[in-house]
Amino acid sequence: MVSAQTELTLPTAIYQNQDEVFYSHDNAMVMNITYTPIKKLRQKLNQALGKDLDYFKDWNENGEAHISVVTPNEYFNVLKSKLSMREIEAIAERYEIQSSKINALGIGSGKVSLDGKDEETFFVIVDSADLRLIRQMIFYEFTRRGGDRSAFDPTWFFPHITIGYTKRDLHEADGIIKNLKYSFDKRFRLKIISSEKLK
Repeated sequence: MVSAQTELTLPTAIYQNQDEVFYSHDNAMVMNITYTPIKKLRQKLNQALGKDLDYFKDWNENGEAHISVVTPNEYFNVLKSKLSMREIEAIAERYEIQSSKINALGIGSGKVSLDGKDEETFFVIVDSADLRLIRQMIFYEFTRRGGDRSAFDPTWFFPHITIGYTKRDLHEADGIIKNLKYSFDKRFRLKIISSEKLK
């Protein structure tokens, strides 16, 4: 049972991702996030909720953490017509994606009914001017090559780090917008603590 304003903590290590390897995915372009803080956050969230959340294992069966900068829908439905994933990744590398500064804003959640049962997803709501710039530069290259300006909106971007979920992750197609306005979970207060205190 979640009490009023359950405090959840993240170490400042969540902001140190420059040593994480930037690697290719066929269907999305992401910034990789150091995983241990997110794994520990999920464990604390499990305790607060009284249930174990599942997590994304497609890229690593032991779990991983990332911020999607280009989603599968954006790539396959729009960008692929003018840019290969490798070209998109080259833009990200040029702007040193793994050194992007991020800011954790709070815990977000979304709930929908699936097969007659309420299912939830939980995530860290973040923002990043650096990642927004990378999306702008992808948009620039896309339109420079003749892409439809109305087909890709670089500002329609809701950066987050998925913590876990009950049945499956929930996305915009499920009606979940992952930002402070629509998804901030007032049950939790996120506190960023110095990584030094954990040593």
